[in-house]
Amino acid sequence: MKTYISLSGFDSSQIVSLIVKYGIEGGDRIILIRPEVELDARGEQTVQAIRDLSRQIDSSIYLQIHRVNHRDFEGMVLSLKALLEKAEGQVVANLSGGPREIFLAFAIACISQSGKICRATNYSDIERCLNEIILPNITAVLEEKQKRILTDIIENQPTTITDIAVRLSISESTISRQVARLGDLRALEVSQKGKTKELRTTLTGKLLL
Repeated sequence: MKTYISLSGFDSSQIVSLIVKYGIEGGDRIILIRPEVELDARGEQTVQAIRDLSRQIDSSIYLQIHRVNHRDFEGMVLSLKALLEKAEGQVVANLSGGPREIFLAFAIACISQSGKICRATNYSDIERCLNEIILPNITAVLEEKQKRILTDIIENQPTTITDIAVRLSISESTISRQVARLGDLRALEVSQKGKTKELRTTLTGKLLL
């Protein structure tokens, strides 16, 4: 089961691109984020277009409109955070389209719940296409040893567990355990090069330092 959560503006093509890219079937959910008060009929027209499309694909696709008060920034962030927390299945979050007043609140909510989101996307106004993005996990708290290891990797990447152990005078087994934990936090990218694992920091790792 997939749950699509997207800002919704006056152009349904961004949401259609999202559905085409990742597919949709019976039982999936589409949640469109709109302001509490509709001041422009084009917003409701977009919602209706997505409603019609979902019914054509499968009548069991559930469409929900999540309303937020665009004048209450804190309230928006908390409401959208709660929406993400309760979302079921594979969550696909689209951070494009919709009112600018709501965009920042949704972006903050998504970053705060990055571990819950399977895929995040945005629509490029320059290239006119949907792009997948990796949200940083900035809610993690690092131990001092993990910070030392991350700092060493940033200064020497790509690098290996053996090389880190030598530079920091820490056993390879300890480095290996900490690297596994940093990988779980999405602070590291581990790639296999022959029999050796090469380590690089991700955006998450850089932001956590």
